[in-house]
Parts: sequence; structure tokens; C-alpha cells
Amino acid sequence: MAARLPTSYFHTYFRAELRGRRRPVRFAVVTAHNPLGKKSSPAANRRRDAALRRHLKALRIKHFRVTGGSKDGSHREPGWGLVADSPEAARALAALFKQRAYFWISARRVFLGSSAGGRLRRAGSWPARQARW
Repeated sequence: MAARLPTSYFHTYFRAELRGRRRPVRFAVVTAHNPLGKKSSPAANRRRDAALRRHLKALRIKHFRVTGGSKDGSHREPGWGLVADSPEAARALAALFKQRAYFWISARRVFLGSSAGGRLRRAGSWPARQARW
């Protein structure tokens, strides 16, 4: 059974850096920051983020920068949008990088998944969750 996820995860806002590319129809968002929800130093988070990016490159997964955070921008976590056909690769990466959760975006809907497994849970629409920060 999947672990209970913090309510704040269901209210995440996103800023995607696509640099002229169109947003994929389906993609996942995974971060390497703050493993298991424990606050880490900025330097440690940068190292983990770089390791996740190297891992994505080694696996030849197309990716782009996505930052998730609170509506007001007071909390932000850089992560990566992964172009994928299913959420399973994101679940495995989230678990590998000791994250509690990942996001799956499909047909403009945002879903939250636990890295422990279980069903995806609806967390809003992509257009409504675009950060203004």
C-alpha cells in the first residue's frame, strides 16, 4: 500500500522551461531535492539534481526543467519533466532518488503518485497549476 502523501503535494504549482518546444501530451515530473521530505542544504540539493540529470541522460530519457512549488513561490523545488509513455519510469526514479512522490501529467490533468506504488490520485489541471512566480 502506498504511503499517505502530504496535502501540500496536491496543491503544487509548476513552471516548465521548454525553450520553444511544445509541452508533451504525457510527461512526469521528478525532483531529487530534499529526500524523504527532509530539508537539505542548497549544495546537497544541487548535487542530487545534477545526479538525477546525469541519470536521465544516461538512460536517454528526454527531459526539460520543471520547478514545482507553493502557489506564492515561497517554496520551490527544481526538478525534471520526463517525456514518457507511462508513469512507471517516474515512480522508479522517484524511489531511486528517495522521493516520496512524483507527478504524472496526461491530457492536461495532473496526477500525484507515490514512489511506494499504488494508484495515481488526481491533483488538478495543468493549465490551472501554472506558477505565476
